Amino acid sequence: LSVSILTAQKWQGGARGGRPAVCEVSGIVVDSISGKPIEYASVSVLQKDGDIETGGVTGSDGKFQIGEIEPGKYSIKIEFMGYESQTLSDIELSFRGTIKKDVGEIKLSLVLLEMEAVNVVDDRPVFEFETDKMIYNTSDDIISDSGTAEDVLNKVPMVTVDQDGEVALRGNSNVKILVNGRPNRTGAGQNDVDNIPASLIDKVEVITSPSAKYDPDGMAGIINIVMKKGKYEGLNGSIRVNGKNNNYGDMGDMNGFTAYGNYKTEKWNFYTSYNLNNRVRNTFGHRDVEVRYFDIEGTPQDTVPLYSFLFNNESDRFGQSIKLGSDYSINENLILTGEVNYKVHLRQGIKNQDNLRDADILTLEKDGDDNYDVEGYFEIEKTFDNPDREFNFSTNYDFAVDDEIEILPLIGDSTILNENMNGLDIDVSYKHPLNQDTKIEFGYDGRLNNNTETMDFQLTDSNNNTFLGVNNFRYKRDIHSFFIEYNQKLSESFSIKPSVRYEYIRKNIKFKSDIMEEADTESIPLYAEILNSLQDSVYIDNYTTLYPDLHFTYNINEKQSIQFGLSKRANRPGSGGHGPGTRQIRPYPRDVYSQNFLFLGNPFLKPEYSTQYEVSFKSPIPMGFAYANLYYHQLENVIEWYNDNRYENSNVLTFKNADSGENMGVEFFFM
Repeated sequence: LSVSILTAQKWQGGARGGRPAVCEVSGIVVDSISGKPIEYASVSVLQKDGDIETGGVTGSDGKFQIGEIEPGKYSIKIEFMGYESQTLSDIELSFRGTIKKDVGEIKLSLVLLEMEAVNVVDDRPVFEFETDKMIYNTSDDIISDSGTAEDVLNKVPMVTVDQDGEVALRGNSNVKILVNGRPNRTGAGQNDVDNIPASLIDKVEVITSPSAKYDPDGMAGIINIVMKKGKYEGLNGSIRVNGKNNNYGDMGDMNGFTAYGNYKTEKWNFYTSYNLNNRVRNTFGHRDVEVRYFDIEGTPQDTVPLYSFLFNNESDRFGQSIKLGSDYSINENLILTGEVNYKVHLRQGIKNQDNLRDADILTLEKDGDDNYDVEGYFEIEKTFDNPDREFNFSTNYDFAVDDEIEILPLIGDSTILNENMNGLDIDVSYKHPLNQDTKIEFGYDGRLNNNTETMDFQLTDSNNNTFLGVNNFRYKRDIHSFFIEYNQKLSESFSIKPSVRYEYIRKNIKFKSDIMEEADTESIPLYAEILNSLQDSVYIDNYTTLYPDLHFTYNINEKQSIQFGLSKRANRPGSGGHGPGTRQIRPYPRDVYSQNFLFLGNPFLKPEYSTQYEVSFKSPIPMGFAYANLYYHQLENVIEWYNDNRYENSNVLTFKNADSGENMGVEFFFM
């Protein structure tokens, strides 16, 4: 911050030669381009030798009037900061000629300074509010520069992260998490973000009522984590080391290392990062299930305790990732971007079920040493002289191998899981201004997933009866979407943005179970009973969906506004075919060694839909900013858990579609 203080002075000339000082000079000083008057410009009346005779400054109207000047020949010099000075010569004042001289309008020109380079770094507010999103600028919040993305998200209003790392928006964990606008693939599931170092995050965008241009998956909305990308000339970089200590581990167990750098020239921008992270996770709790029977009149009869256990899960997690990317500017309006990401995430842990009525269960879990995830990204961004016109094409391919072994150390049984995941994303969009106040955008999104899973299981009972087999599961889903969005500013205060999306979805689910060695279902009742009841099957489903959307904004004044949003969101069962969401559609349980409590998927689940109405108000308040939001959601085909009563003396949870539901709430926060 620089402050310039101009002091207005007026010099009184003395009577050097004894002649009376009765002459006067006047005029007006203006900007040569705008013609606006310049206040506080310095006006000096100079003698022949350059000494100052007298002087003054201009008023708010740019005018000056300097009197008490002796007759003679003078020069007048006009100066003002940031402008080129101007000198008027041969100004003659005399009794016989001109006593009062009006020099008229004097135009000053701005001075242009030539410099080698000027870097202007603008500080952003920590929180920003736009028409359809809230932005948390984590790179401008020094207390959010350590830890992982979980620590960052816990600082974002409306967002919570529980002890299991589950991210929720407005208390709903069905939220779509993106990284740089692309589906999150940084961890075991699409909502697993603890492998993202906080120091590499530039900002977090929260969109609770997305328009139809966005993928509708995620009932609660969208959280987009935007990573840092070098943008300054020359070589830049940073190195960070962090550690953590709590009741479950010390800095030797929980630590991280992050290195980041970029090199930018006139045409090229190269950027890279490397991240290493060690973490410890500990979860514990209990589960008690009882079955109560009632007669036809509703009178309680018997209460049968089904099972009760305490659980404690401990795991050590290791992750490392490397990113290499480059931007190439063919010209100032055409930029090509290429990026490669390689990630490794390994987990090793112990799961202990302390059954209060049966034998305890202790299992060891370990990820395969050869697990990896590689991702390639390519983008073409074409801009035009009109900033509202833009073309964008991007494609992203992801391949991952995820192997895991689960062991019962007291018995010697083991189960091996192998997953191969393939994902291809294609995005094309074009924005075009129809006039100064009207814009239109349309595009295509393609989401193509093809994932396979093999589970080689082994179960042995106390009588050494063994149950062996291999389960094969394939999930293939193709989504083709087309959208169009119209945005018009009807007045200085009111704007409207309707949009619509059309989707065609094709799903192909295959299941096959090969039993190598049969078992007595009396000795291994639950898992054997479930697999024996299943049949090899192929499930194919094709359907289309239309997603209408309407947003409008009314600006009460420059800083206060009201927004209304109407949108449709979806919860597609199975997510992308990997991670925790797959248990909704997988027709067999993955947790082989749980004696009484299992999750059984339902491949016939329909998508859950939510029609969402929102009204929000934002306004500055003394010492901060306030935001209020009222929302109401109408739900259709609600996906919910329910007990599958086909299996006696066991608690098998599966999924079904309910008819309808609703969700409503009010939010208010200030900062």
